[in-house]
Amino acid sequence: MNAPSWMALLLLVVATLLSNGMAFVGSPNNLIPYKQSPLLSAHQDESSSDGQVDRRSFLSVPLSSVILAGLPSGANAAKGAAEYDLEYYMRDLFMGNKKEGNLPVSNAPPAAPPRTLREPLLPLLLDDELQSSIPIQELARVTAIPIGALAEQVIAFRSKVAPAFQASHPWQRESVTDEYYFDLTCYALWKVASATIQDYAVRDKFVRSIGSRLLNEMVQRQFLSKQSITLLNKNDNKLTDLIPCVIEVLDQFQSIAYCSSYRLGDKNDEERSGLKVFDELDDEEISSPNGAGSVNCLVSIFDPASLGGSLQITGEGSRFSPDFVGPTLAALFERVGAKVDFESYFVDPVYRPNPKDFFPNERFYQFTIARKS
Repeated sequence: MNAPSWMALLLLVVATLLSNGMAFVGSPNNLIPYKQSPLLSAHQDESSSDGQVDRRSFLSVPLSSVILAGLPSGANAAKGAAEYDLEYYMRDLFMGNKKEGNLPVSNAPPAAPPRTLREPLLPLLLDDELQSSIPIQELARVTAIPIGALAEQVIAFRSKVAPAFQASHPWQRESVTDEYYFDLTCYALWKVASATIQDYAVRDKFVRSIGSRLLNEMVQRQFLSKQSITLLNKNDNKLTDLIPCVIEVLDQFQSIAYCSSYRLGDKNDEERSGLKVFDELDDEEISSPNGAGSVNCLVSIFDPASLGGSLQITGEGSRFSPDFVGPTLAALFERVGAKVDFESYFVDPVYRPNPKDFFPNERFYQFTIARKS
């Protein structure tokens, strides 16, 4: 748009806004629409007998000065953000812009072949009979419902939703060793858990008990190295001491194909990732009474086997979704005598122009490790 037509268009818009009781305030290069207050609006276009100027006449003087001062000259006609915005809305008013909001959701990327989950950790996460794995046992303990009754509910719910799950992520075997059938079973189990546990504090207790038992089983069954087992059996650990233990636990999940990979720490800061995720200053924050008292730790799990069920539950409006890594690491961090809270989010690494498209492959955790008061 050339400068003369832009000037004419801008003056037309200003005149229209004036007639609707609006003015512009601010510097010439940053004009901000400002609605008149109700008090002023109550006296609109009324002239007084004692020589007071009516509101429209009063506003016209500074307004015209501001507008004329802000018009671009022929030598300097570059448009700023405000001018581009105004041009967009005027074009939309007279010619119409493309309606991006009406785009349908795109088809999801094709599902990869399911991974095969394996021992030694898998039987602790889920078992085909829904009898001996930790989640079903902890659910029975928390709810005081027999394991057999809970298993029947899980199997019935799984059969009900299986066709919809299989359409997008077809499994090859009806066994929890199949990644997608594992995902389906996790979804069904957590849906039964949400129906039987209404209290949010009890739900948190259920999830944390899964992580605590998983970590204890890893130690007792010697899934971890002797050095890590020795550290986890101590009561005076520091965060820096536990870094190898954290990596070993994450390696356990990756080794059974629960996830394709993981990242420990901030991806944008090599000095705060991997074996350097904690340092001596973090130890002081937790142990010293003079410290601020909390440390954050970031962990990313890529392609977790429970991703589909977790996304489905999140889409249904609940944050009570299948999770094994989060509570297990929380239990590990508690070995330094700290209070641990964590949140998780789902990340789609691909920019997609359609805002309705969201196909994440990462579960991103933020742990807050705080000194106990």
